[in-house]
Amino acid sequence: MYTRFQLNDGLGESLEAQLAEVMPAELLERGWDYFRREKVRSVEVMNGTSIYGSVKGETVYAVTLDADEFAFSTCTCPHGGYCKHMAAVYFAYCQYAGMSPDEAYNRLLYGGAIGGEPAGEVDGSSTGTPPRTDDPAQTPSGWIEAMERKFGDTYRQCRHSLHPLQSVLTSLKSMSKTWPETQRRMHWMHAILFVAEQAERAYSAVDSHTRYYYEMAFARMTEPWIAQYLELASQVNAAGMSGAEREAVESLRAFFHARDMDREGQLHRWETLYFALWGKMIDDPVWRDAEEKWLAGRHQLSRRAGRVSFFYPMALAFLHFVEGGDDKAVALLADTEFNRTVLLACDCALERLEENDWDRLASWMDYIYAGLMVERKSRAFGPFLSMCRIADERQPENPAWEKYLISFLPNSYSALSDHWIEQQRYRQWADLQLRIGIDPDELDVQVVREVAKNAPLVLFPMYHQAIDQAIRSRNRQGYRNAVKLMKKLEKLYKTEKKQEAWDRYIGETVRKHQRLRALQEELWRGKIIT
Repeated sequence: MYTRFQLNDGLGESLEAQLAEVMPAELLERGWDYFRREKVRSVEVMNGTSIYGSVKGETVYAVTLDADEFAFSTCTCPHGGYCKHMAAVYFAYCQYAGMSPDEAYNRLLYGGAIGGEPAGEVDGSSTGTPPRTDDPAQTPSGWIEAMERKFGDTYRQCRHSLHPLQSVLTSLKSMSKTWPETQRRMHWMHAILFVAEQAERAYSAVDSHTRYYYEMAFARMTEPWIAQYLELASQVNAAGMSGAEREAVESLRAFFHARDMDREGQLHRWETLYFALWGKMIDDPVWRDAEEKWLAGRHQLSRRAGRVSFFYPMALAFLHFVEGGDDKAVALLADTEFNRTVLLACDCALERLEENDWDRLASWMDYIYAGLMVERKSRAFGPFLSMCRIADERQPENPAWEKYLISFLPNSYSALSDHWIEQQRYRQWADLQLRIGIDPDELDVQVVREVAKNAPLVLFPMYHQAIDQAIRSRNRQGYRNAVKLMKKLEKLYKTEKKQEAWDRYIGETVRKHQRLRALQEELWRGKIIT
């Protein structure tokens, strides 16, 4: 049971000021998490000068906060020094002393005086406490700079994990949670871009020999951040946008203009983040014209300077794509390095595929196909095969899609095999297995059962070929595998009521290999012959 006593006049402000000075942001974040999860079991004010509390961690820890001199505060946890349990007890004290823990949390992280107006309700509407316009850090043009000043070195803590950045993102997002919805959305987009750039710095600092492993771990960590940014960007509406929203969009635009979008070895596809905003603002003629002029100018400058740029032609190609000029877009990408820009081509092709716009889709698929014929290890290989399968399903009268799949054999074997099974093209599927030389025992059991049920005759040549290959091994194990396959083949012959054909096949096999005594023994042991 909490005791509702307050600290003596002035000591509450003094305690919070001392907390803000000595408590690291990470511990404040973790303490806030403990408080919200109701880990604080009790709070009591003693003599108006100290706060006693208990917090449930691995065990129950006793906390004392000395408001006169915070340095004398203690906690029984093994951490030593200042800890998250102290922060959690302070937030609990604020709540039960009739103050707002949310406001205290924001003040401790971002500054501000105690005793401000109550926090606005956050209900997804456009109500809430607007950002202060007299503070540069509270206006869109100053958001990134303020984030950089406060958290710009956090990436140095990310030696093995990006978890320190999660705390930063949570802190930044909590700053604007009481703002009007549209401004809050814009601020969150800035925050995500900031921590994503911090992740890039951490990734760049990783030793090149282990970068591959860090890339997977870091990408998994940032994936939900990027997904949320894309979701927030999808809600941007150029029509009827307020002045504050336009200022925020210009700030985002300035962020993308300032960073090196062409840098090698990046963790994220930054052009995708840019296009998510570009695509929502492209219907605004003023914004579109200004952005197109900037991109075209930068593209010309980079060409005159002899620099190889990928971002500017990609951005201009995206503009042509949105306006329906797919051929112009493809021509722009054709002048870039294929592996740097092909994923954009895949994105554009997929959108045309979803629209069933076959003519425009053909332009993109021809371009991607030509590049993949040279760059087989491109990351676009899998998406291209998937799009070919979908296109062949929706437009079966067009032979181009199936030809694309066949042309990449054997690399496209899995995709083509699965595609023909899904389309119930069992004869073509079986011919593919024969061409690649796949043993029926190497195939998925469920697939073989499906084919045996719907088109058993197509399996006969596959078993014949596999049996011949096993016998040609000229060793005892190979002969045993041959007998194993023969027993399965015998069932198929009997199911199809072809006993005479089976007898002829066995008779010919025995005569053909009559000098292979070990094979004859295995045939006898397997009761293939008597």
